[in-house]
Amino acid sequence: MAKGFDGKTLFKDFSFQVEAGERVAIIGPNGIGKTTLLRTLVNELQPDAGTVKWTEAAEIGYYAQDHAHDFEDESTLFDWMGQWTQGGEQMVRGTLGRMLFSNDEILKSVKVISGGEQGRMLFGKLILQKPNVLVMDEPTNHLDMESIEALNLALENYPGTLIFVSHDREFVSSLATRIIELSPSGVIDFSGTYDDYLRSQGVSF
Repeated sequence: MAKGFDGKTLFKDFSFQVEAGERVAIIGPNGIGKTTLLRTLVNELQPDAGTVKWTEAAEIGYYAQDHAHDFEDESTLFDWMGQWTQGGEQMVRGTLGRMLFSNDEILKSVKVISGGEQGRMLFGKLILQKPNVLVMDEPTNHLDMESIEALNLALENYPGTLIFVSHDREFVSSLATRIIELSPSGVIDFSGTYDDYLRSQGVSF
């Protein structure tokens, strides 16, 4: 698979297969093509060469890095979350509670919430949709420590396949079972934890 923009190749001859239940962290410097790779995997972008093929059983949930456009209407938090489930009021309230929203907050407009609160709302949406594959681009951005810990716990208990981009070393270390590093010199595909990967690269910590 290959993809580039404006004459610049971001990745080429890139090939990988993900097994069910793997937790794949995609790392590398800014501008190297990590977000482009995720958007290509979820078919938001088409590769310049090659194809992306998922099994028929794959139900993909995508958490984009830029999600402000998801919150441009006049909905309350309760109504916005309610559109993703047929489970009724208790299901919606319970999901909002798990995402650290109080009963007083759930009737405010989604237009006035912060970037971190938007992120928590999207995590709640994904919980309700129950995808068996999660593709997440920098999910800890804009989150405070309490929210990161809640997300971390939820993902540790997530039974499906996880593919994510993150610069947060602790977050990657706690979750990843496989590391894919994109760099100017090419792609490294390592099976193991992030700490194992760092050791394999001669990094002491």
